[in-house]
Amino acid sequence: MPNFFCRKFFLCLCLLCAILLPLGAETPENESEPPLQSKVSPLLAFHDIGKNFLNSITWNYGLNFVGAGFGTWALIETGFDWKFRNILYNTVDNTRGVPSLGIPMLAAGYLVPVITPVSVYLAGRFRGDAKLQIAGAALLQSLVLTQAFHLPLKMITGRAVPGLISDVFFEPNHFIDERTDDFSGEFHWFKADFMDGWPSGHTASAFSAAAVLSEIYKDNTLLKVGVYSYAALTAFSVGISAHWVSDVVAGALIGYAVGKAVGVSFNRLLGKTESGSKAAFYAAPNSIRVSLSLP
Repeated sequence: MPNFFCRKFFLCLCLLCAILLPLGAETPENESEPPLQSKVSPLLAFHDIGKNFLNSITWNYGLNFVGAGFGTWALIETGFDWKFRNILYNTVDNTRGVPSLGIPMLAAGYLVPVITPVSVYLAGRFRGDAKLQIAGAALLQSLVLTQAFHLPLKMITGRAVPGLISDVFFEPNHFIDERTDDFSGEFHWFKADFMDGWPSGHTASAFSAAAVLSEIYKDNTLLKVGVYSYAALTAFSVGISAHWVSDVVAGALIGYAVGKAVGVSFNRLLGKTESGSKAAFYAAPNSIRVSLSLP
């Protein structure tokens, strides 16, 4: 019965996202390109937040939500989630071992997404680096939007976790669910539990931040390798400790969609719009302007 409702829910989710895709066609890039000031207001974190929310679930990035739904359904139906879980859990004793190796990153995953935006923004203010401040504001917005997506999904789906963690910070033991029947498709609908389940919030936040920084610092290859390596490490850690593989895959796809939408939006503030013929109509404090740029 849980598998039946699982298939029904994820197929409906995919259908809804597919319907919404055309609605999020990005509007012309109508932001002006003002000279960057040494101080950027933290309120910049609200820049186009409504449009970025919609662009995360529509247009090209909406395909990631479709992939998250179908991918989860496929990994459950093929038994991959269950088999991978058993490879890890059946090779250790009942409390520690391979699953417990992911606990440190699981704990860090609660703190790093919150600390990073504030640290980046304050570092930018201290150095007078406007780009760094914009990156901090973008990271904060991506974090907020990522929570706005994955928390309701957790509360709605109520997916059973592969094991139980007593307390990440004070008693980092991993207790294994001893059931022998496949319960990877077990969903407790509208359980209203935003801590566990589908998708992985740790993974979503990590990939969202990585996508934001990679978009703003497009030419910094070392940085991109670093942030995506961190995101991959986070995904691996929660995948062996607190989540099914499909939770992790869904979190990565959803987080990337949000981060990419936010990163593209904030990157326009730096004047790094994509090439091509573009017309823009916008209002400035003392004038109304029309601009046309050619490739």
